[in-house]
Amino acid sequence: MSLTLYVNRKDWLAHLVKMEHRFPDYLPVIKGNGYGFGNESLADAAKTVGKTRIAVGTVEEARELEDTHSFDQMIILTPVLSALDYSDLESNRVFTVGSQAHLQHLLTQFEHLIRQQENVWAKSDGPIPIRILVKCQSSMKRYGFSPLEWEKTRGWLDEHNRTGRFRFEVQGFSIHFPKEGIGQAEKDREIEEWLKVIQKDGAQVFYVSHLSSDHYLQLRNRHSDVQFVMRLGTDLWLHDKSFFEIRSRVLDIKPIRKGERFGYKQRPARQSGYLVYVSGGTANGVGLEAPAIVKGLRGWFKATAYWLFGLINRHLSPFQYKGKRLWFAEPPHMQTSVLFFSSKDSLPAVGEEVSIHMRMTTASFDRYVETDSKPAETTGSEVETSATKEQDDVKEKPVGALLPS
Repeated sequence: MSLTLYVNRKDWLAHLVKMEHRFPDYLPVIKGNGYGFGNESLADAAKTVGKTRIAVGTVEEARELEDTHSFDQMIILTPVLSALDYSDLESNRVFTVGSQAHLQHLLTQFEHLIRQQENVWAKSDGPIPIRILVKCQSSMKRYGFSPLEWEKTRGWLDEHNRTGRFRFEVQGFSIHFPKEGIGQAEKDREIEEWLKVIQKDGAQVFYVSHLSSDHYLQLRNRHSDVQFVMRLGTDLWLHDKSFFEIRSRVLDIKPIRKGERFGYKQRPARQSGYLVYVSGGTANGVGLEAPAIVKGLRGWFKATAYWLFGLINRHLSPFQYKGKRLWFAEPPHMQTSVLFFSSKDSLPAVGEEVSIHMRMTTASFDRYVETDSKPAETTGSEVETSATKEQDDVKEKPVGALLPS
C-alpha cells in the first residue's frame, strides 16, 4: 500500500485555462519537486494548455526536462554559479542574472567549453549568443540589480558585446515582489522606476509576480508598449486544492497497553489504545516542515503549544480520520508512520484510506491516480470493494503521465 495523490484531471486543466483568462500570457513555473505533481507532469500540463515557454528553477532541471519536452524558451530562475556543459548552449535557454558576478561566471564557463572544442566553434558565424534575463532588485532584497548597478553593468556589457567572442542578449527584465507587507501603490512605484531603465534598453518584456489579476491587467493596459508577463508557480499549481487529494492506506493495527514499550526507541505507551500503521513517511515528506512566521497573539499561543507538546514528545501528525487530526505515536519512519488511537476513538480498518494534509512542495508520492472527482471516504466494510473498484475503474499513472500530450 502506498501514499497516493488523487488528481481530478478535468478540473485541473479547467483551472489552468481559467488562469489564462485572469493572467493572459502567464509564464508557468516548473521547479523543485514539481509542487508535488512532478516536473514532467507540470510540463505535460503546460503543453496541453498551449504554453510554449516555461520557467524552471535550476539549470539541472532544464537539462532533465529537455530530455522529455520541447519548449521555445526555458528561463532558468536561479542564477548559475556551477559548471555548465554543451547542452546549456541550447538556443532556448535563458539565464537569470542579478549581478555582474553572475554574468562573469556565464562568460567564463562558456569560454572554457568553447576552448575544449575550438576546431568546431571556429567555424561559427559571428559571436555566440548568451541569452539573459535581468533580475531587478525589489523590496524582497533578494539577488538582483539596483537601477544604478544595472546602469554600470550595462556599460560593461556593451563593451564586451563589441569586442568579445560571445554576445549577451537581454531577453527581458524580471521583478519579484513579496507576497505580503507591500501594497499596490508601492509595487507600482518600483515598476515605474524600472520601466524608465527598461525603455532605455529597448527591452519589451517585463516579468512580474505576486500581483492581483486586476493589477496585472491594469499594467498591461497602461503600458501597451511593454509586454508584461505574469510568472505563476504556487498560485497556479496549488492555489486551488479542490482538484487533488492525498490519501494514505492503513497497513496494520496493533493494540497496546499503558506502559507497554513499542517502536524504535522502546518508549512506554502513555495510555492503552492502538498503534495504527499507515503508508507514508519521511521519504514522502511526512513530518517535514518549513519555518513559519508567527503572526499575532493567536499564532504565538499556537506555536508555544506545539513547542510545549514537543517537550513531552507529543507531536500532531498531518493525518486525519473522520475530520479529526491524529497524533504520531513516534516520529515517522522512512515509508511508514505510526499513529496513536485511544481506546475510545473510532478505528479505521486495515486497507482503509485516511486523509493527509501535507506541504506539497516537500511531498513525494508513491502513486498518482487520475479520477473524475475526489475519492469518496471508505469505511471498513467498503475497503475490499473499494480496492477492487479502483483497479477496475480508476486509471493509475506514473509521474509524468498525469496528462495527455
